[in-house]
Amino acid sequence: MQTLLRIKLALATSVLMASASAMSEDGVSRTTILLGQSGEVSGQGVARENTDGAKAYFALINRQGGLFGRKIELKSYEDGRDAKRVVENTERLVTQDKVFALFGYRSTPSVEAVMPILQREKVPMVAPFSGSKSLRIPHNPMIFHLRASYHQEAETLIQHLLTLGVRRIALLSQDDSFGKNGMEGFEDALAKAGVKPVAASMFPRNTSEVRASVAAIAAANPQAVAMACGAKGCIDFIKQMRALGQRSQFLTLSNLNSDDFVRALGEDGRGLVMTQVTPSPWSQTVPLAREFRQVLKDMAPTVPISYSSFEGFIAAKLVVSALRSAGPDLNRTKFIGALESMNDLDLGGLRVRLSPGNHQGSNYVDISLISSDRKFIR
Repeated sequence: MQTLLRIKLALATSVLMASASAMSEDGVSRTTILLGQSGEVSGQGVARENTDGAKAYFALINRQGGLFGRKIELKSYEDGRDAKRVVENTERLVTQDKVFALFGYRSTPSVEAVMPILQREKVPMVAPFSGSKSLRIPHNPMIFHLRASYHQEAETLIQHLLTLGVRRIALLSQDDSFGKNGMEGFEDALAKAGVKPVAASMFPRNTSEVRASVAAIAAANPQAVAMACGAKGCIDFIKQMRALGQRSQFLTLSNLNSDDFVRALGEDGRGLVMTQVTPSPWSQTVPLAREFRQVLKDMAPTVPISYSSFEGFIAAKLVVSALRSAGPDLNRTKFIGALESMNDLDLGGLRVRLSPGNHQGSNYVDISLISSDRKFIR
């Protein structure tokens, strides 16, 4: 009897110690795991859809009882894609709100702005919505990427054109680190094939002042224009080019893969080619896509089915997989270790491979096309 009592006491002590250890970590309590985000949370388009897709998956996990009894909470602050506000929000999330990890940031300049905070506070960031080279090289031990790089996307677009025999290619980008990275990717891919762009133009970030770019590129009469820009700039550029009677093929990177972007383009979007970094969310054969649509139906019926919301959903599933693997005695070290141990994780049709030396989980890139009825097809 005394032996049995001692065993029970030891077990109880072990559970209490584990609980106390977990609760000593920022963002972890007996009942919650707190994640933080700065972004365009009150707007529309990619940022909104991406976040809503993630929240739908977190809501599913919470309805099922959470992870080891803990519900996942995502605290978000609006930043309007202003780097100064991104830094202020992130400082608040880390030092005041005491979040466990950062999740779902969007925009290359935004993530670049907070990288010193991640390093200083040793706070991991998972699945930023950016494929920028600057966030991957040199290797950053605090950032875990789900998506392929913009260079991989840019090469896929250029190879698509070259395969079709298109050689008169113009390039457009916004003048910031994202745009320059995309432009570099396009130029590198063209250089490998011994092809020079017929025109290349940049316009100011966070504006739609594209008239000079329209004039320069229209004058070159390109067969195709490969673009690395935000939604507003790309939309205005395409519409102004169409108004001039230009029939060029337009191609963009996946940063514009929202339902809102397609609707805003209207008739001018027909035939636009876009890279994608996830399988199709409308796929009937990919289990992950079927799961996504069912979860939206059950948990978030107003969220549009789009590549953007699907990527947010997948990113949330990645986070949950790592949290579950880290176990009930949760801390950042175990969470990072769980992520770095995902050497071949199948999320249901998209495989993720991470390691201590590789923090880019997927190299998946595909081509999609906007149809006449304003839908993405492959």
